[in-house]
This record gives sequence, C-alpha cells and structure tokens, in this order.
Amino acid sequence: MTPWALAVVTAGSGSVVDFESLIKEATDLTAHARLPVPAYRALQASSRNRESVHRDRPGWFADGDGTGFLRTVERAGRTEWTVMEHDGPGCLTAVWTPYFYYSLEDRTGPNVRVYLDGSDRPVIDEPLIRFVRGEGSVPEPFAFPTARAGDSYLPVPFAKSCRVTMTAKPFYYRIDYRAYERGTAVRTFQKSDGDKALSLAATVGRRWTAPPRVLADKDLHDLQAQGSYSVRLPGGPRAVTGIRIDLPESVGRPQSLRNVVLVATFDGERSVWCPVGDFFSNADGLHPFSTMQRRSVGDGTFFCTWPMPYRKDATLTLLNLGDTKVRASLAATTASWRWDSRSMHFHASWRPDDVAVGSVFQDWNFVDVLGKGVYVGDSWTVVNPQRDTWWGEGDEKFYVDDDWKRGFPSHFGTGTEDYYGWAGGVLPDRRDEFSRPFLANVRVGGLDGHTMGVNVCTRSRALDAVPFDDRLRFDMESSFGTDIRQPWNLLGYSSVAFWYGRPGASDNRPPQPRAASLPILTVQNLQRRSDAIREKVGRARTLRTSYQDP
Repeated sequence: MTPWALAVVTAGSGSVVDFESLIKEATDLTAHARLPVPAYRALQASSRNRESVHRDRPGWFADGDGTGFLRTVERAGRTEWTVMEHDGPGCLTAVWTPYFYYSLEDRTGPNVRVYLDGSDRPVIDEPLIRFVRGEGSVPEPFAFPTARAGDSYLPVPFAKSCRVTMTAKPFYYRIDYRAYERGTAVRTFQKSDGDKALSLAATVGRRWTAPPRVLADKDLHDLQAQGSYSVRLPGGPRAVTGIRIDLPESVGRPQSLRNVVLVATFDGERSVWCPVGDFFSNADGLHPFSTMQRRSVGDGTFFCTWPMPYRKDATLTLLNLGDTKVRASLAATTASWRWDSRSMHFHASWRPDDVAVGSVFQDWNFVDVLGKGVYVGDSWTVVNPQRDTWWGEGDEKFYVDDDWKRGFPSHFGTGTEDYYGWAGGVLPDRRDEFSRPFLANVRVGGLDGHTMGVNVCTRSRALDAVPFDDRLRFDMESSFGTDIRQPWNLLGYSSVAFWYGRPGASDNRPPQPRAASLPILTVQNLQRRSDAIREKVGRARTLRTSYQDP
C-alpha cells in the first residue's frame, strides 16, 4: 500500500499550466521528486532593505527590511506602491505578511491588488492581511493565520505578466513566484478560479493536513554502541513512500536523538546522513508537530512521507554513535516508480552545532549544492542563552545557478521568522508554537518565558520549491537580539536542508560522526562560554587601560 498516488500530475510538455493543474501539483507528494515540466525559475519579491546591493559591498547586513518597494504609480488619481512585477508567463506561489501594519493596533492594512496580463482591472483587490490569513476571498487551507502573520499558498498563474501593488506604503511582505520560459502555455487566473478554490478547500485541506501514514509497528532492535541496523529495500525502480522510526528511549534520554543517525543510500550514492532528532526537527528533545511530510508524535515515534525514488537498489540504516545501547526500530514502505531522466534522489544535508559570535556579521550557510535538482525545505535550530532577547532578524538568501557570481541572490528575505511564515512585533513565547502543512514553529525556548533556550523552525515547500541547474546555496544572516554586538553574545546553530538531486549531485555537508557522538549543545554550555569570553575581554581592557595610564 502507498499513502499517495504515484501518477505524475504536473503539467507536462504540450499541456497548459492552469489553476487546476497547479492544485494537483501542490497536493501530489511525488511532484518534487522529478524535475519540473515545464521548467521554471523560483523568484522572490520582498520588502528587504534596498541598501543591500552586493554581498561584497557596504550595506549587505543593513536591517530595516520592512518598507522596500519598486516604485509608485498613479492610477485613477490614486497612488499605488508596486511591490512585484514580472513580464512573461509565471505564477504567484506564496505570499506572507504580518497581521499588523506598522502598528500592532492596525490589523487591516492596505489593499493588495494583483494585475495580470496588462489589465487595468485587478483580479485580486482586498485588504492584504485578510487575504493572507484566510479571512477574505481565499479560504483555508490556501491561506491561513500563524503567529502574528498570515500565509497564502493560492496559485495565481498568468500568461503574459503580473504586477502586484499596495494602496499604501508597504510594510513587511514576501512574495514568491515562478517565472516560466517564454512560450510556456499558461491560462491566466480568473475570478472563477477563486470559486474553484472554495469548492476544493475541503479536499485540499485533507490532503495537506492529513498526518503521514502510520506504518505497522516493528520489533525494537538493540543498537549496540557504535552498532547499526539496516533495512535493504526491494529492487527498483521503486520509491520509498513512508518511513517510521521508533526511538522510545529519547523520552528520558534526548541525547539518543543526536547519537542515532539515519543513513539512506540510493543506487550506490549516500544521500542522507542525519541524526534522527535533527531530521525530524527534534534536535534537543521531543517536540510534537505535524507537517505534510514529517511528523513527531512526541513519544519517540517519527514519520516521513517525502518520496525517495531509486533506480536499482536502496538501503536505510540506523547508526548508534553513542556510548550506550539504544532500542530502536526502522520500517519503510515502497511502491513502483517509473525512473526516467527527470527522476531524482532525496537528500538531507546536516550541519552540526556551530557557535556564532555576536561581534561578527556573517551569512550562516545551510548548504551549498552542486548539480541539478530542486530544493524542498529545511529545519533550523537556534540555541539562545540570552534572556529577553530576539535572535531572528537575519534574512534568508538563496543563490541559484549564476547568482553567486553576480553577487546577489534570487531570494533575499526580511527576517528569519518571516522566512518560516510567522512574525515578530512582540518577543515570542511558547504560545507562538504552531504546525501548518508547510510551516512549523516547533519550539520557542521558554526558559525566560520568551526565546531563551532552544528554538526550532521548519519549512517545506509546495509550488514555491526552488529548482536549480548547476548550483544552489542557502545562507541565513546570523542575527543577535541585542542592539550592540559583543564577542560574548553567542548563539548556537544547527540545520538540515532537504533537497532532490539528479544522480551525481553533491553538497558541502559530509557525514559528521564525531559531531553526532558529542553531547547536544545546551544553553548552560553557551552561558559558560559567554561568561569566559566576557571575563577575558574585561581583563584585556583592564590591562590596556593600565598600560595607557600615565
């Protein structure tokens, strides 16, 4: 049995991209496991600070990302602010904005207007905040609220052009969209498609929100220290359709979430080497959440339904890199798969614990991939040892193909929490945790009532997946919740990037067995390191002052 249909329902060569074909693609888990047809570039418009023009020039880490726009235009005697425009066929795939407009008291904001194919009549014209939170013409699950924000995943295809404006000066926003090659047949979004969204909402909602299929229970196996347990899968071509891992000892011993590693080898290529906890956004302990592709029940049971095709053979393995025995189980289901020139292997790229220093501005790299593939999601864990501080001002930056040579990314966002679909405005606390089909704020620290502690965010992609032909690099600006960066202001980072790649694709995240065997980074550890740096800097300043004293 398989939990999803294996038919390829994305628009194929010679077919027309329209609202219905895009809905089918968005609800089909197999779509990302094949290179997209028709091909597209994933692009982004955002309110980022326009002082950032090149990564090697001043202004690259400029904050104040909430007011950027392209230009103003006069229409029927009224001013509109243009925030996105594209000439050629394409599709809006995701729109995000906070649920407040310049002030926490303003929960309406300006109207968003979407003009397609040069028309002077907008196909969408309604308050932006209501639009993205499912309170306007777009129903859930196509648009929904998160913590102080809203996210719309309504596909809005266009054949010739798209322009998005606001009826007042913009606040924070992010618009993801596809740019198809010229000549691609696209049927432009009509208001009648909005009526279709209403009729499809229940069906799409069930497909997007149904938890990953529960596989049959398997016997627990003893994983000795430095031992392993493997499941060799049936010969291909096939695809893994579901994985279940049981790690009951993680309830009382969270260190096992880091010590037990999931390894996947497809057609002789190792493409997954990642601790179980990190793979399931539970790096430091058990946190229940459920998205379309991954689920943590909260008792040491985990499920994954990202499809993992292989042409000939595949093996799944659990490694125990700890110093004590662990009881665990690993189960998988597979289904037939038509392997062709578009088929890809699934990858999970883990970057282990790393400590960033507050006095250094940097873009912290999740992954750098060489080859051809599609980026489909990520998980970020941030250990914050500072009381009553905010760590999430950093902007995401996706470099696709030649972007790195040009010095500017295709995607340049407005803040970490914005990238993960929610918003600031106030200091977050545990009440801001949520799970949505493609977004989850899995954990908010809470040791100080706010973000001190371990914070975990994750995002998976639907129509906003990012294809690449030669290279993809994903960076996140390292950001500290203090006005003055000091060398003793520390943050701990770790991450997992999820992507598909054609055979031979590679990345800069090799296996890290030593890192997986070490204790999980804790707030207490970072606080001790911070205190040591502060003391050292204080002694140096005292010595320098004494030396200069006449």
